[in-house]
Amino acid sequence: MRAMPTAKYFKDCPEFPSDVPVADIPTISYLKLQGGSAEESENLYEACREHGFLLLDLRNSEEGERLLKDAETMFDISVDIFNLGPEALMDYKLNMPKDVNGYKPAGLIKTDDGKMDAMELYTLSRDEVLGEDSTRRDPQEFKTHREECKQFFLHAHEVLRQLMLHLDKHLGLEPGTLSSLSPLDKPSATSLRLLMAQPQPVDDKIISLGGHTDIGIITMLFHVVGGFQVLPAGAENINANWKYVRTIPGCAVINIGDSLVEWTGDLLRSSLHRVVTPPGKQANCVRRSLAYLIRPDHNGSMRRLKSSVIPPVPEGKEVETPSVDDWAALRAQEIIEGKVKPQTRGGYPVGVSKAVNVH
Repeated sequence: MRAMPTAKYFKDCPEFPSDVPVADIPTISYLKLQGGSAEESENLYEACREHGFLLLDLRNSEEGERLLKDAETMFDISVDIFNLGPEALMDYKLNMPKDVNGYKPAGLIKTDDGKMDAMELYTLSRDEVLGEDSTRRDPQEFKTHREECKQFFLHAHEVLRQLMLHLDKHLGLEPGTLSSLSPLDKPSATSLRLLMAQPQPVDDKIISLGGHTDIGIITMLFHVVGGFQVLPAGAENINANWKYVRTIPGCAVINIGDSLVEWTGDLLRSSLHRVVTPPGKQANCVRRSLAYLIRPDHNGSMRRLKSSVIPPVPEGKEVETPSVDDWAALRAQEIIEGKVKPQTRGGYPVGVSKAVNVH
């Protein structure tokens, strides 16, 4: 079965069930954003503040449809890669935490329920794919389709750049400020992750990938089979409170990362999310997804951005600002050592009206 983000490929798997709890996150039209809709731009900003998540409808836009086709191609490549099997892919195993690019087998990370994860993934570095000379040893399938991989990175980056332009405006920043923090021509840890989880028994609700936030700037996710869940802001982290994100043809899931929350003084929200066994009959399907994660320029700083909207650092709270890489390494180490638990941060305080938002 080929799992794709356009309507015709959704027919290859059972429908998303109607009797499971679904997250109430907004759908934003990329076409309307391109057309300069002030209302849709406001909706985008509100989604990033209130939820930290949104569904981006890429349909009916030339650039959006192009990206959907690119995603289809990457799903095809993903099928071929994981069909090589874990034994062959171990030749390309990542070297955590020093190097997160390459293959990660299932069972390497402990999840929220104390069991080991059920997710295989292969991470492609943007710098490697877009660079003239790739020093990484990857499967031949990637080398054969190098140009297709390159097109996905370029087109995905452009779509997210457009979103960041709208956020610039609402955050009181000069146009291009956010996208300049991870330009295509400067080294970063920006990557594309191909993810795959084998079918699980319907009565065995396995956490394939434990609850976490993304440490980068912004993430774009394509998926067909359900299983992706978010924890609503303010909700206790128990299984009953997690909500599924419904899979919709032609849409990508967008979520805000921790770096953007840090830069904006917690104005935007980074929300906990995880992957579990797909609901209903979809549990019998292989679950494949693509996650494009934009990370900051390696030489960048985590210093809070300044504008008339972003709150300044309180007096007496100023500390030496870490570099992007030092900050990311420290956060990762704290989580690994159990000093800090992944949690939702930023955005609207729970129970506070949107009316307090001024920009």
